[in-house]
Amino acid sequence: MQIKFLGTGSAEGIPVINCNCDHCTRARNEDGRLTRGRNAILFSLPGYELLLDTPPDIRALLSKNNVRRIDGIFLTHPHHDHSGGLEEFLYWKAELDLFAETKIYEALRREEWGDRLPEVAFHCVFYPGMAIRFDGFFFTPFAVYHTAPCFGLALYESGHKVVYTSDTSKRFSNYADCLMEEADLLIVNTPRFSPPHEGHITSTEAVELKDRVRARRLILTHFNHENKPHDELEEWAKGLDGVTAAYDGLEIEIRGS
Repeated sequence: MQIKFLGTGSAEGIPVINCNCDHCTRARNEDGRLTRGRNAILFSLPGYELLLDTPPDIRALLSKNNVRRIDGIFLTHPHHDHSGGLEEFLYWKAELDLFAETKIYEALRREEWGDRLPEVAFHCVFYPGMAIRFDGFFFTPFAVYHTAPCFGLALYESGHKVVYTSDTSKRFSNYADCLMEEADLLIVNTPRFSPPHEGHITSTEAVELKDRVRARRLILTHFNHENKPHDELEEWAKGLDGVTAAYDGLEIEIRGS
């Protein structure tokens, strides 16, 4: 399994439009890893390229990363910063699967798409706790606590387990804890660095989660400009065991047994 972080920013991206805070000013002036597109991840699995979420800037992210193949899209929730780029796939010159829970799919049809959504992709319904099996891997979606119906997923391939928590508070079900237990890699969205933050788990809380579920590695992503700049996040993560702050373009390989 190979994992590429196409974008690692939260809804605002970094730098934020019309923001002159120190973080955004540095990102404008220095660019590089301080700049973040909105959150999207590409999982390269045996015979299948799975894109996780379609933010509004997905076209630029795919072009920047020279992504020429996608077989399926997993949509975590209907918020615009995770689904707003679906329209770009009207112009994708290949068939696509769209893994979307029923409430999410219906919300998109009702609020934005009407009957045109099937033109984008073939709807593959999933339910939390249902294993979606392919030839060589499978994944299991699970519900998380957010302001809209929202789902993470646990991916299993060649004896390894990667868990992505999506947008979530620090509260998890016992079922989600069991899926995360001893994961080879845990990927957590943490817009801000430390509490308080009512709606999302923070970077420091994600480290506590890693220790609690005994995950081997943790990658943090989905940062906003109120979190630390990337170089400061990297320096902080150096003092922790198995913790990485993602940046746009980061590639990770999970080797099979």
